[in-house]
Amino acid sequence: MAVAAKKTPLTSLRGLRGLPTAPDLLALATRRFLKGQRVRVEELAAELGVSRATAYRWVGNNEQLVGAVIASLREDVFRRALHGARGRGAARVVDMMARGMRLVAAAPAYRAFLEREPEKALRMVASKAGPVQAGTIALHQRLLEEEIERGHLRLPVDAHTMAYALVRIAESFLYADLIAGEKPDIAKAVEILKLMLRPE
Repeated sequence: MAVAAKKTPLTSLRGLRGLPTAPDLLALATRRFLKGQRVRVEELAAELGVSRATAYRWVGNNEQLVGAVIASLREDVFRRALHGARGRGAARVVDMMARGMRLVAAAPAYRAFLEREPEKALRMVASKAGPVQAGTIALHQRLLEEEIERGHLRLPVDAHTMAYALVRIAESFLYADLIAGEKPDIAKAVEILKLMLRPE
């Protein structure tokens, strides 16, 4: 939802056996996020029994940590949506995206995060400056390329450009309430995705 992930302290630190590590911090942050709670580096450091300086060295800051949590959850959503997707070529891509949008829309903890601080949340998940969007586009690009290689899909533009456009369309409808004050409409998003990919 493979492009090699950029190596960061959060992903590369291993630590000594038995001592808290950066992955432990990420796991704790993910549990809090899924409970609809705020994620703060200092609170997590205290709970793990590590210094604030160590925790900040591992993750950077609160926004970067939340971004890492969402990025890991995005991978899970993409895999689940792709596993259930039906058809081939354009039909498979559209079905996967529809399933993914429904999974995101049905996640109460994620909606709570978006509604708590909408401007910051959108900057994190739906902006090229954030830690999430580029990875989301890369996942969709790989899927498009896979269908092209199988001979099931032809695109009028390169796979990266199409992946970018598809993701932006999905974002605009999925977050319509936060972006434009309109009701999120996954069904309309799906219709536009179909037009863009022209499934058989």
